[in-house]
Amino acid sequence: MTRVLVPEQIAGAVPWLGARVQRLRGESMGTTWQVLWADGDAARHDEVRAAIEAELDLVVAQMSTWLPTSDLERFNAAPAGTRRALPEALAEVLAAALWLADASSGAFNPAAGALVNLWGFGPAPRYTDPGFAPPDAAAVQAALAGTDWRALRFDAATREATQPGGLRLDFSAIAKGHAVDRVARRLGELGIAHTLVEVGGELLGQGLRPDGMPWWVDLETPPVGSGHARPRATRVALHGLSVATSGDYRRAYLHGGWRLPHSLDPRTGQPVAHGLASVSVLHAECLWADAWSTALTVAGREAGVALAEAHGIAALFVQREPDGCLTETLTSAMERLAG
Repeated sequence: MTRVLVPEQIAGAVPWLGARVQRLRGESMGTTWQVLWADGDAARHDEVRAAIEAELDLVVAQMSTWLPTSDLERFNAAPAGTRRALPEALAEVLAAALWLADASSGAFNPAAGALVNLWGFGPAPRYTDPGFAPPDAAAVQAALAGTDWRALRFDAATREATQPGGLRLDFSAIAKGHAVDRVARRLGELGIAHTLVEVGGELLGQGLRPDGMPWWVDLETPPVGSGHARPRATRVALHGLSVATSGDYRRAYLHGGWRLPHSLDPRTGQPVAHGLASVSVLHAECLWADAWSTALTVAGREAGVALAEAHGIAALFVQREPDGCLTETLTSAMERLAG
């Protein structure tokens, strides 16, 4: 039986008579995006697309680690002691990332860029490149030395940050969520209140569909081996809610018989190996759903559940057991959505 998660209140005006679901798709941030909205005027597509792409382009220009001219990469390349004024969006995301780094005791770490690159999940070298091999212990220890987010001096009031030297910021675990929030806000400014925004699998739903129903989405379920039952399907009413899922099945590679997922523990410098297959987080803001799903994945089931409970986070943990079965754990906040 499908589990259904619904916010405590579904309220607001139903889209006007004659409204239909409009849809646009595209590519950005190394992935795809999709926006659905309730409107009776299909002629607005050009206007809406321009607004969406402007917000996504802004996130890329400020936060991409793949673009050498981005504000983030210019900060990463700056000499020790360089103090830079950051653009507003970059500063907003950095402030959130540093807060979560403290709250999670480093399970989430925006200064882990050197590790991301070392393991082949950054721009270059890539784990997909011919001849790529995982780093040895000495290389991991050398990279860990430059991942202390507390060494970064950041003044949120003035939006100024000082490069301590060799520190590489990486927002790959939070920037997509922020992009979703920005697109949704921009559409609201255009008078489009009933929307479903998706960037690379992170989603935010606002308002209602033309039929008066919320935007229904199904949570990702990790793959299971032959002979094992799939986890219970979960359907969510995204009405003023966002969802993000982190999993060990999304990006990974095999080396020496070991499967190495892209989820890295920035405290040890190693890929996570505690058997947590996925974590899905529901939150009012997609930035936080995106970032929390990563933090809880790194923390592991026991520590992750405790951390989520301490902060009232609605999360669904799917654990890969030694026998290949998948078991689920819901936090209290997630249980309440299940009624």
